[in-house]
Amino acid sequence: MIALGVIGNGRHVRALQDHQAPLGRFQFAATPVRAWQDVAADPTIAALLVDVSGGECEIVQAGLEAGKIIVCSPVPARSADDVTHLKHAIVQGGGTLLPCGELTHGEATRRGLAAMADPAFGRLTSLYLAIRQPRGPGDVIADLLPEAVGFVLAAIREDITAVRVTAGRLFGPTRDCAVILLRSAGEAVVTIELSRCLPATLPAPGLGEIEIEAVGTRQAVRITPLD
Repeated sequence: MIALGVIGNGRHVRALQDHQAPLGRFQFAATPVRAWQDVAADPTIAALLVDVSGGECEIVQAGLEAGKIIVCSPVPARSADDVTHLKHAIVQGGGTLLPCGELTHGEATRRGLAAMADPAFGRLTSLYLAIRQPRGPGDVIADLLPEAVGFVLAAIREDITAVRVTAGRLFGPTRDCAVILLRSAGEAVVTIELSRCLPATLPAPGLGEIEIEAVGTRQAVRITPLD
């Protein structure tokens, strides 16, 4: 078994704590609440689950420098400097980074990614991904884009050469809708739609309503996890 330390109190941490069931080779480390720096440096803890809002990259970097397995959000790096720091931390400390997005690792989306990786699918030409949540507060770019980008990076193993973002406010005072257009080095076109547009009374568990369509040169795949 591998002792798993927890830093943060996000919804993923709360879900695991409420689950109260074995987690494969991981077990929660029985440690008191303390500063995250002490948890990251504890030699008795081999892995860390990092689930915080803000400052995540610094914590992930410290864990990697301590040689730990890090389970975190899909995109812990938010800038080129962040990427450089994380790469250096991996080289220096020998840690392992495991970005684990809810979208990328769901059952339906994992099956979809497997279908897209099959040679029978052909070369990916276009990918459409929509995440729709009930109306409410929060910035969709900050809250939802990491999940979307995590899935795109799992589906497209090549450089992104062009990005265009259009975002705004439609239903409330915060940025609640966005469309992101990407183009890969292999000329695949990616469209990401993020919105808090559903009625507040509509049940939308987890990330909400997900719609994914991928078109290859030989086949097409449609993924709708809530259907």
